[in-house]
Amino acid sequence: MPASRVHVKVKNIIEHRTGVPADLAFRGARAARRADAVLAVLEDKAVLPATLKRRGLTAYARTHIAVVSCWWAEELRSGSPSRRQSIARVLQGVDRVFAFSQNQVDIFAGFGAGAKVVPISFGVEHTKYLPDTSVEQRYQVFSGGLDAGRDFETLVEAARLLPHIDFNLVSHLDRFRDLDLPANVTTSGPSDGPTHKQNLLAAQLVVVPTHDLAYPTGQSVLLEAMSSGKACVVTETDAMREYIDEGVSNFGMPLHDAPGVARVIEKLLSDPESLIAVGRAAREAVEARYTFQHMWKSIADQLARDVR
Repeated sequence: MPASRVHVKVKNIIEHRTGVPADLAFRGARAARRADAVLAVLEDKAVLPATLKRRGLTAYARTHIAVVSCWWAEELRSGSPSRRQSIARVLQGVDRVFAFSQNQVDIFAGFGAGAKVVPISFGVEHTKYLPDTSVEQRYQVFSGGLDAGRDFETLVEAARLLPHIDFNLVSHLDRFRDLDLPANVTTSGPSDGPTHKQNLLAAQLVVVPTHDLAYPTGQSVLLEAMSSGKACVVTETDAMREYIDEGVSNFGMPLHDAPGVARVIEKLLSDPESLIAVGRAAREAVEARYTFQHMWKSIADQLARDVR
């Protein structure tokens, strides 16, 4: 839909003064008037529609507002008082929150929004991340991730305890700049999509080390690797625990515990046949529960119930 000069001017004023994305909310206002529900995919897209609804303004005042939330729970748990208050105000204008782990319900409940939260399972593009046993297994351990939730510090210390095992880590290079890397750790910067797929396929074991955040940080790489038929081990946190099926479709490892992580990795790599079997089960688990189709159907079904 082409933007008018007035649209652009008003959008620019709002975004400049508040920092709140306004373009999609303005463009969608006419459609919102006819819609049963408006779904904001990630939190920033919900701020303006929810604010307008809370104030009884525009078509959004009469529309069911839902949001797919990734980061709000962590911000509500650890953000500044002003940030928590800002999110709480937005939540007053939101009717439904979709979150990717059950533990987030109690966090939202502390701000009066627990009943609005519906936990759903994250999904990945399983037709894109496919097993391929012809790819050479050139990595013993592969770990990749760009978000702040990655705990490469613990993984590097675990690698130091396992000098006979090679570790290949991919992230923003400044994440490794201040780390004392042992000789068995190789680092590289962010890769493109095809290279990322090949890196997963080339790993004997995909390791996803994370900090304890309110949301399941690392879920994308975990499920992409599982979809690729790879054995994966991920840090056990409250948020991630529901994605772990220990020894069946993946494995868990302890939080911020380098010796414990080292023991888990060494034990898993000592049984290659088990890794292959778990990789097969991982692919089956993704097909059964963790695809884009499953995720979006869960959202659509809940929205249909909400507006019935």
